[in-house]
Amino acid sequence: MRRVLLTPLDWGLGHATRCIPIVRELLKRSYIVYIAASGDSLVLLRNEFPSLTFFFLPGYNPRYSSSGSMVLKMAFQFPKFIKVIKKEHEIVEALIEEFNIDLVISDNRYGCWSSKIPTVIITHQLNILMPKRMTWLSKGVRILNEYMIKKFSFCWIPDHPGRFSLAGELTHYNANSLKQVTHIGPLSRFSKIPGLQIKYDVLCILSGPEPQRSIFEKIVKGQLKDSGLTYFIVRGILSLSGSSKENEAEFLNSEELQSVIQQSSLIIARSGYSTIMDLCALGKKAIFIPTPNQTEQEYLAKKLNDKNVTYGMPQHRFDLKMALRESKTYSGFTNEFEYTDGLLNNALNQISIMFKNR
Repeated sequence: MRRVLLTPLDWGLGHATRCIPIVRELLKRSYIVYIAASGDSLVLLRNEFPSLTFFFLPGYNPRYSSSGSMVLKMAFQFPKFIKVIKKEHEIVEALIEEFNIDLVISDNRYGCWSSKIPTVIITHQLNILMPKRMTWLSKGVRILNEYMIKKFSFCWIPDHPGRFSLAGELTHYNANSLKQVTHIGPLSRFSKIPGLQIKYDVLCILSGPEPQRSIFEKIVKGQLKDSGLTYFIVRGILSLSGSSKENEAEFLNSEELQSVIQQSSLIIARSGYSTIMDLCALGKKAIFIPTPNQTEQEYLAKKLNDKNVTYGMPQHRFDLKMALRESKTYSGFTNEFEYTDGLLNNALNQISIMFKNR
């Protein structure tokens, strides 16, 4: 039986959650799956798959600020990130040797490649967007990103190709430079459960880095309490207690979160790509509030707003009454963006054929 090592990035939970359908499919195909991760990503996947074997990888532990350019903040931490990339590469090479790994699938961990066996990198950011004042960096960032991706045997984009793309410009790449790219379709741990009835007017899913997560929680909580609406809040905090109130929970597992999403008429959330894929899979209406100064989320919120799919509003101007009124004219995720695992199955079939030919 083939052995696969999965290595998700630890920046938020999205990289881990979108690996869940991949793990499920690998197990369905009778692969032996190992997972190497860190931080909350490790905790989440261990809760989802308690029977699997887990290893620890060093965390990137990025530091965020409450204001100013996030790109500049990340740039100052670049030397630390390079050290983590080198260390995770050493650990992965050792795990390959010790456990006879046949394939590594890395979600945005650029050090998890090997020249000894096939490796896959999953990313929706082949084109990393720079803030307007820093567009002069775009070419250099693209060259560096392509250089890192080329170390892998395959690059999987979790999106539809062409006009049904969810990520838009983020997935644009130079086909003459990157030749190992495959679209595997949007990845979501969710699929619709029939028969669930609407219970809440609004569900607010809080996520992302501090201090912005707490800042937004304070803004939205007060307005929800005064709204007279039925609502539920998921605070997005992994804790040992897992405490919850009647209309609030620190954290929900996949089954619980899917249930409360389907039972809510409208979702308020960050415009992280994994959240977008999950709401797309469930065909929900949403109001997206991007993390301030996070270029990717700001772009995605604007793209979906311009397409009249979801309403977007900046955090510093968040007004619940206005957002609810404006969002009524937006379509939400419809069948046009229907989630399918067909492209993922095709990519995994290619891997299976490669194994047979080795």
